Amino acid sequence: MRHIIIGVLILLAVTGFTAASAWYVSDAVAQTAAELEQAYQYAQSEQMDLAKDRVQQASNLWDRHGSYFGTVLRHDEIDGVVGEFAKLKVTVEAGDPDEFLPTCAGLLATLGHIQEMEHLYFSNLF
Repeated sequence: MRHIIIGVLILLAVTGFTAASAWYVSDAVAQTAAELEQAYQYAQSEQMDLAKDRVQQASNLWDRHGSYFGTVLRHDEIDGVVGEFAKLKVTVEAGDPDEFLPTCAGLLATLGHIQEMEHLYFSNLF
């Protein structure tokens, strides 16, 4: 009986960690994406200085969670986001919304994919 209780407790602990981790990653990615969406809107109205500030905020948010992301996300996903942020910073510095908008949309799509991968599905738990 003791072995069953220990097994159930381990299962609950793993499931709880998985749920907490998914929530944390999803929330951090959503905050980053929200900043980028504001940058996108500013760039559409050709307010590139404001877009630049939002991109920097988004990058800071991503970097703040980077060590945890390195633990729970695939490294190619992290490398992709870091590379896309680098491109985005260059395009926003150039001040050209025509280059910035598709780059920003690509990064938003990547973040959306990461967030979707973190949703809790039965197959993700077991």
